[in-house]
Amino acid sequence: MLIVFLIFLVVVSVLLLLSSRNKETFYLAGMCLSLAVMLTGILIFIAKKGGISKELSQFFFLSISNKTKIQYMLILVDQLGYIIAIGRYLFPVFLMLTALNYSMLPVIRNNHKKSWLTFIIPVTTLIVYYPKVFRMLVSYGSKAQTIIISITNYWIVAYVAIAVLLLLIETYSISMWYFRKRMILIDIFIVSIAGLYLLYVGQDPAQVYQFYADDYIWKQGIYYMRATLSIPAYIVILIANLICAVVGIASVTIYTQVNFEANREEVIRQRKFNTISAGTSVFIHSIKNQLLANRVIYKRIGSIYQEDKPDMDKVKEYTDALQINNEFMLSRMNDLYRFVKTNSVHLIPVSIKELLESAREMYLRKYPEGQLEVQYSQGTMVLADINHLCEAIYNLMINAQEAINDANKGNEGGIILCCYNVRLYTVIEVVDNGIGMSKSTLKKIYDPFYSSKNSNFNWGMGLHYVREIVKEHFGTLRCESKIGEGSRFYVLLPKYKE
Repeated sequence: MLIVFLIFLVVVSVLLLLSSRNKETFYLAGMCLSLAVMLTGILIFIAKKGGISKELSQFFFLSISNKTKIQYMLILVDQLGYIIAIGRYLFPVFLMLTALNYSMLPVIRNNHKKSWLTFIIPVTTLIVYYPKVFRMLVSYGSKAQTIIISITNYWIVAYVAIAVLLLLIETYSISMWYFRKRMILIDIFIVSIAGLYLLYVGQDPAQVYQFYADDYIWKQGIYYMRATLSIPAYIVILIANLICAVVGIASVTIYTQVNFEANREEVIRQRKFNTISAGTSVFIHSIKNQLLANRVIYKRIGSIYQEDKPDMDKVKEYTDALQINNEFMLSRMNDLYRFVKTNSVHLIPVSIKELLESAREMYLRKYPEGQLEVQYSQGTMVLADINHLCEAIYNLMINAQEAINDANKGNEGGIILCCYNVRLYTVIEVVDNGIGMSKSTLKKIYDPFYSSKNSNFNWGMGLHYVREIVKEHFGTLRCESKIGEGSRFYVLLPKYKE
């Protein structure tokens, strides 16, 4: 079982680095690899040391034949001990770096450039545990060895405890469910592999260096290799290993799956848009042809006036319909043109008050009777192109109102437009209690030209346009929705600092 989890750790490390190349995945992959290195050394050591039951051998190695093959591997004791040391002392470093990366505590954020200091103690320990250096230091007596081992154990426990505490504090302080859900998933993964690490961290490299020595350190034994270990103790060890392994595998699988899914959807969406961009000129040309056809109809209507008794009601019906149709198509062409020109975004510091109030005015001009509540903190600033971002927020509000209309909520329907700060982001949230969307619809709403509405009047460029504008602001657009309850759109923008 343990050898399978070891292989899984290596595979997960590669998948993490492939799924998203940033600090977060690099640190998580570092944790997995360092734990894999430590467990590799320990498994080899267990195989060579022997003295464990057949059942425990099968748990560690799956079969006795695997144990035998590993047992006769050619590797020096000093090399084996240092392999364990590398994994043992790098794991707390990557765990601490992960915690510091997520923590929003002011004292940590203001000194994030000093995170390299976390390497000082582990690197020093690796130097001390280098076989030649270690043997030289312990040659002065067993007391020196005891001091080295004790100090090492203290800082390992301190690193793990502080890191877990920082992660729990950060999770508790997050108010936005999207971030909290993601943080809880990461916490579960980290706690599970940290638990597995703590189960085997008692294997000090000094015990491996003194493989052939009759030293006091062997008299106290290693818990999973003690010949006197009771059956209940064995059961506890097996259960603890299984829980940590299964929970770790499940959580990291979900995490990597979410990352891969997000990247895959982005690639698919980009390919779709590239194809559509190639046909944009054809699309506009066809719309112009439709407008020319409408002009012909106008001419036919004009011919009615040449009759002795023109049917004025019919004429009015035709002219009104054509005018509405023409205005609508021209506005859609303008939307398409505006979308194509999204690369002309000029970012400057903008007041959230000015941005949201402008969006509110635009919304009320179209829906003067709409129920809208706006919430924001005075003085909040973002780096934005106010025209483009205001138009994007307005688009979200129009979608929200249309969802309310589709749900026939009447006066009970309402929209909340609010802004607040979460971690490194300024979040602009648009909430409605409209008809809501299914999970299958949520996966397609950002696709260009996709629309769940009447395709004769909605061409599906709205949310794709909003998403592209938010990306131009170095932000992210997220959505949560339930059928019958409504939707929440989050515009996550980097927090502005003067």
